[in-house]
Amino acid sequence: MKIFSFLLLSGMVVCINSHAQLLNKLKQKASAAVTTATEPSSKNTSAGNTEAGIPASAATPSTPAKTNMKYPFTLLSGAKFYFSTQPFINNNTGAKAHFTSQDFIYGRLELGSQTLSEAFKLDAQPSKGFHCLNYGILITPKGKSEDELQNTQTIQYTIYNRSRPILIKEEELKNTALNFDVLPEPSKITTLQGITTPPDKVSDFKFPAGMDFYTSDLNIRQYFPANGEYTVQVLLWNYSFDDWGKPLEYEKNIVSLGAFDYQFSTKDAATLSNDIKRRTDALETKEKMKSKLTKLPDWWKTSYTPAGAMFSAAKLTPMIKSYISQWGLTYISHKIYPNSGTGWTLYTDSQTGLPVSRRSNAEIYLLYKDKDGTCHIASVTLDESYAGGGSYGSPYLKGLWNDYLIDCSAIK
Repeated sequence: MKIFSFLLLSGMVVCINSHAQLLNKLKQKASAAVTTATEPSSKNTSAGNTEAGIPASAATPSTPAKTNMKYPFTLLSGAKFYFSTQPFINNNTGAKAHFTSQDFIYGRLELGSQTLSEAFKLDAQPSKGFHCLNYGILITPKGKSEDELQNTQTIQYTIYNRSRPILIKEEELKNTALNFDVLPEPSKITTLQGITTPPDKVSDFKFPAGMDFYTSDLNIRQYFPANGEYTVQVLLWNYSFDDWGKPLEYEKNIVSLGAFDYQFSTKDAATLSNDIKRRTDALETKEKMKSKLTKLPDWWKTSYTPAGAMFSAAKLTPMIKSYISQWGLTYISHKIYPNSGTGWTLYTDSQTGLPVSRRSNAEIYLLYKDKDGTCHIASVTLDESYAGGGSYGSPYLKGLWNDYLIDCSAIK
């Protein structure tokens, strides 16, 4: 369908249900000591690491902005983050610590000798046929002290209010590293996030993961109020569970932290926001490719035109062309489904019962070519708004429903 909407989530989206008294408990734990996750061997902690196992240098690998901060959760020891303008493959080659708002950005988490499943105890998650991690991003002006930060600019707030579940593929569970998207090029998306709380099935993971929430038209001014350098902290984390799959107390959540510097310019804001739509479109096209048609439906060869001048080719063709031109689409042809019938479906106001509009029962299907050269078959509806006195206004088209890709070579 060519009517796009972006669900910019403003609450916590996680792999399990949230707890009701979280914020009060966090305040009570403000002075809690850092708990460090157990490592299977000493190879995961280098001489340059801090007590929590986070590298002290931001060159390679990256480091969170506050290495001496005490958190009310388990900080994963030995976890090292790397970032680059190109997707990582089998190592951290090309890693850097500084980016601009013109860059595409990709991340890599390395866990030493631990596998992803071992480090985050993914096997303990309630069984649903898939595994996921929670992914959060915190953006703050570079150099701003902890005391200067707002309540919404803390690691704790990001974990419990700005994290979203990302799908961990089965083949990734035994890897000792995870490559993931931060601000990916639309054609190179690999990390998918879910939107339900909690995600119930693999198909819930269908949106690009990363910084899109922060670079949208609605939010970009809030998170990047001025030109300058910002610190972007990345969190990948998981709940700890008991043997029955019940989440344990908050301080046992397993959290890994990484960070990079981000030079922002307001001149790039429009491109950043537009890239969100490009990423969503890319995923939509990828999904459509799975059900791409190789031939026209059998009924397409049947000629059918309902009674009424508005359904004539002379009337309907220019209406369709004008309607789809708003998306830059090219009209190829259209047909009316032969068994769709005639007449109208009436829509009334739920409060007054008065007519609001009516929709033709004739099912109109069209073939069109998109700007990217792909061919599609979709349906539109013909509606009329109630004009009062038992009459209706001029007909107009709505939607591009049931949109399918179809091989252009199949259109003859």
